[in-house]
Amino acid sequence: MLRAAGWGAVLAGLLWGCLGVGAALEPTTPLADYGRQSWAVENGLPQNSVHALAQTKDGFLWLGTEAGLVRFDGVSFAVYDTTSTPALPSGDIRCLLTASDGSLWVGTGDGLVRMKDGAVTTFTTKEGLPANAVRSLSQGQHGDVLVSTESGEAAVQNGRVVPVLLEELQTVDPSLNPKFAVRLADGSLAQATASAVTLHLDKREIVFGVGRELPGTRVQALYADRERTLWIGTNGGLVRYAEGKLDKFPITDPLASASILSLFEDREGDLWAGTETGGLHILRDQRFRNIGMREGLSSDVTTTVMDDADGTLWVGTNGGGLNALHRSAGGGFAVKTYTVNQGLLSDVILSLAAAPDGDVWVGTADGLNLIRHGQVEAFTSADGLPDDFVRSLLVDADNSVWVGTRRGLAHWMHAPDGRQMTTYTQATGLGSDLVGAMARDSNGNLWIATLAGLSRLSDGKITNYTTANGLTSNVITALLPRPMGMVVIGSQDHGWVLWDGEKFSAPQSEELRSASIHAIVDDTGDHLWFATANGIARCDCTMTAECSHWMEFGLADGLRSRATATNSHPSAWRAKDGRLWFATPKGLVEVDPAHFPVNAIPPGVAVERFAVDDTDQALRAGEGGIKVAAGHNHFQFDYAGLSFVAPQKVRYRYMLEGFDHAWTEAGSRRVAYYTNIPPGRYTFRVQAANNDGLWNTQGAVLQFELRPHFYQTIWFYLLLTAMMAGLVVLLLRRRLQVAEREFKAVLGERNRIAREIHDTLAQGYVGISVQLEVLAELLRHGKTDAATKQLDVTRGHVREGLAEARQSIWALRSQDSGEKTLPVRLRRLTEQAGAHGVEASCSVYGAYRPLAPGTEQEILRVAQEAIHNVKKHAGAKHLEVRLEYAESEVALEVRDDGRGFDASESVDGQPGHYGLTGMRERAAATRGKLDVTSEPGTGTTVRLRVPAPKPAKE
Repeated sequence: MLRAAGWGAVLAGLLWGCLGVGAALEPTTPLADYGRQSWAVENGLPQNSVHALAQTKDGFLWLGTEAGLVRFDGVSFAVYDTTSTPALPSGDIRCLLTASDGSLWVGTGDGLVRMKDGAVTTFTTKEGLPANAVRSLSQGQHGDVLVSTESGEAAVQNGRVVPVLLEELQTVDPSLNPKFAVRLADGSLAQATASAVTLHLDKREIVFGVGRELPGTRVQALYADRERTLWIGTNGGLVRYAEGKLDKFPITDPLASASILSLFEDREGDLWAGTETGGLHILRDQRFRNIGMREGLSSDVTTTVMDDADGTLWVGTNGGGLNALHRSAGGGFAVKTYTVNQGLLSDVILSLAAAPDGDVWVGTADGLNLIRHGQVEAFTSADGLPDDFVRSLLVDADNSVWVGTRRGLAHWMHAPDGRQMTTYTQATGLGSDLVGAMARDSNGNLWIATLAGLSRLSDGKITNYTTANGLTSNVITALLPRPMGMVVIGSQDHGWVLWDGEKFSAPQSEELRSASIHAIVDDTGDHLWFATANGIARCDCTMTAECSHWMEFGLADGLRSRATATNSHPSAWRAKDGRLWFATPKGLVEVDPAHFPVNAIPPGVAVERFAVDDTDQALRAGEGGIKVAAGHNHFQFDYAGLSFVAPQKVRYRYMLEGFDHAWTEAGSRRVAYYTNIPPGRYTFRVQAANNDGLWNTQGAVLQFELRPHFYQTIWFYLLLTAMMAGLVVLLLRRRLQVAEREFKAVLGERNRIAREIHDTLAQGYVGISVQLEVLAELLRHGKTDAATKQLDVTRGHVREGLAEARQSIWALRSQDSGEKTLPVRLRRLTEQAGAHGVEASCSVYGAYRPLAPGTEQEILRVAQEAIHNVKKHAGAKHLEVRLEYAESEVALEVRDDGRGFDASESVDGQPGHYGLTGMRERAAATRGKLDVTSEPGTGTTVRLRVPAPKPAKE
C-alpha cells in the first residue's frame, strides 16, 4: 500500500518548531557517505515489517509493525499490543499520527487509539467509526483528527466521532488530493501513484516512473525533508531527489533493493526508513568521511598526509607506499601510487613535506626520496644524512630541507657546487638526537620536538625547554604554530601547552592535561583539532591556553577506528580547501569544518521505569506524585536521553531532591539506584547531554512520596514528646513530694528533738546548775554535812538527766530497733514509764494487723510524747495506755490521774512548750484525729484515731 507523510509530517514539523529542530541531511552528500544503522528482530524489534513511523513531543520514536506498536529510545524497544499495559485493540499497526496537542494516534486493523500521558482511548464502530480497519490518519486545520477507514471517512472532534464528507477532507489542502502527496519546502508539490511520482514545478512537471527512473514495480512511500529533498520509497529501493538530480544507493547498499514501507525525519534531521522485511534503518549526516582501500588507497594503514601547491593530496602508508590523490568531479578520487617499484627507498612512509617549487619530499624507514615532476630521487646516509630513518621533514621558503632522524637533525641547503648539509645533534646543543615534529613559528624560529623536551633554533642558537621550564612532559609529539609567535605543543599522556612568546601555559581541565596528543591542526575558525589516542577531538580555542567545549569523536561518530597514526609527521593536515585530514590505521579520515554538523538539539529526557523493591510503579501519578507505602528500601529509576544522532554518546546526570545535595554524574549509565532513604517527599531529576555535550537542563522529573510508619510520623513524635514531657513533670512532682515529706519529717524530728532537749536536758541542766550553786554556798560557809546531802541531791539530778538523755537517744534510734510490731514497742514505752514511780499498764484490744511503717512510727511518737508529759508534768500515780485495733481504725488512748490542766487555756505553742503541737502534727501525718481532754485535778486523756485497712476476710 502506498504510504505518504502528507500534512501529518508538516504538522509534526510545526510541532518540533517550538522545541528546536536540526538540519536535514546534507542533500549534496553522496548516498554512500551517509552514516547508517539498522535494527531487526535480532536487535529487539518484534517484527521486521515497519509500516509507520512517528515521533512524539517527548522525543520517543514510534514504530507501527504487524506485531504491535513499538516505542524506541535509541537503545531499547518497548512493545504495546493486545496483551500489554495499556492494551491495544489490535497488534496490526497500519498508520501513526502525532497531533498538535502532543497525543499519538494509532490506526490499527481493529480500531483507532489515542495515547497521551499514559492514557489510552479506543474508538471503534461502537463510537461511530465507519469501520474498525483504519487506513490513514491526518489532522485538520482546527485540530480535528481525520480518519480514513475501509468503509469511509470520519473525524474525531473533542473526543467524539463525527462523519465527514470527502469535500470536507479537502479543506486540509485541496492540492493534496489524491492523498499520496507531499509539499516540498520551496512550495512545489509532489504527488504519487503506485506507478509514478510527479513533481509539479513552476511551469513544468517531472515524472518518475517505476521500472524506468525508479527501481521496483510500485511506489510505497513519499517524504519531503526540511532541505527540499524528496525521498521516494518503492518495493525495490530508496531514491533521493535533490538539487535537480535523482540519486540511487549503490547496489551493495541494503536500501538499494529494500521494500520501503515508511519514511520519517526526526527532529535532529535523521532520516528513518521502515522496510517490509529488513527492519528499521536510519540515515545520518557523517561528520567524517573514511577513505581506504575500498576508495583506491594502496593500504588502510595510513601514516602521514599533506597536500601540495597543486592541491594533490599525498598519503603515506605503512607498507603500501605513497598515494597521490586527485579529486574527481563526482566527489571521488583518482589515485596514483608510488612504491619501491617506482623508486621509493621503502614502502613504509614516515614523513612528507611539499616544497614551494612543487617538489615533494618523502621520508621513509630507509632514507629520503624526492619526487620532482613524477621522477623519484633517493638520498641516504651515504649522501650525508645522519640516519636513514627519516621521522620528520620541513621545507623552508628557500626550498631548503630540514630532515629529522633518530641520530640528529640535518639542514640540506642549495649551494653553487650542489647541496650543503649542516647537522645538529645533542653534542651541538640539541635536546636529544631523536627528532620528531618540527614547525617554524611566525617569528621565524624553528621548533624541534625531541624525546628530551623541546628545542628552539633561533639565529643559529639552540635553546632547550623541559618540564623544568613549564612543559607538562618531555616527550613532545606534535607542534602547531599560531599567530604572534605562539606555538601549540602536544605531548604523550600529558595533553598540550601553549607557548605565548614568553612562557608555557596549560589548560586547566584535567581531561585535557591527561590526553595523549599525536597531531594538532586548526581550521579556519576558532577550533583546534587533535589526533589523540582516543580518536579525534576538537575544542573552541582563542589565543590563550583556555580551551572550551572539548568534544571527542569515536566510532559512534563514524570513525572506523579510535586509533590515530603515531610517530609520523604530519599525521594530520589542513588542506588548502579548508578540509582536514587525519591518518589512522584504518584509512584516511576527511573532515569538512565548513559543513561539520553539530547537534544543536538538546535531547528529550524521559523516566521510563520506576521500580520499588523490584516492583514496577505506574508512572502516571496523581497530585503530589506517586505514593509509596512505608517499609520499602530499594528504589530504581530507568531513564533515557532521546537523541538518535549518536545514542551511545548521550551522557546523564541525576539528583534525588530531598536526599542528594549535588548532581551525580552518571556518564552513559541509564539507571539510578537508591537504598534506605528516609520517609518523605522526593523529586527525582535527570538531565541528558547529546553527543556534542549540549545539556537538556529541564530534563525529566518524577515526584514520589515514601510514606512513613506510624512511629515515623510527626504526630507520633509530638505525642512521644508530650508523653516524655508529662513523665518528666510527673517525676519532678513525685520528687518534690518525696522531698517535701522528707523535709517535713526532718523538720518534725528537729522540732521534737528541740522539744525533748528543752523539756528534759535543758530543764535538768538548769536544775543541776541551781543545785551546784547551793552546794558552793554551803561549802563556802563550812556546812559540810549539808553540802554532802546537797551533793547527793545533785547527783540524783545528774542521774535523772542522763536517763532523760538516754531516753531521747533511744527515741531517735527507735525506728532502727529490732522491734517488729507497734504493740511491743508501745509496751516497752509503758514499762519504762513505770520505772519513774508511776503505776503503768498497757492493754491491746483486737486482732493485730501491720500498718504502714510510717504510720506505726507516728502513733508511737504520739504515745511517747503523751507518756513523757505524764512523767514530767502530771505528777500522776497511775498511767494507762490502751491500743485498740478496730475494723476500720486503730485507736490509741493514754490516760493518767495527774494534776491535769485547763484544755481551753493550752500552753501549746508558747515558748518552751511544743508537746501538743508535735502530737497534732504527727496525727495529721497519719490522717488521724487527736483529742486531748483534761481539767485541773482530774488528769488528762489523749486519744488518737488513725484510719487503717480493714482486716482480710477468711
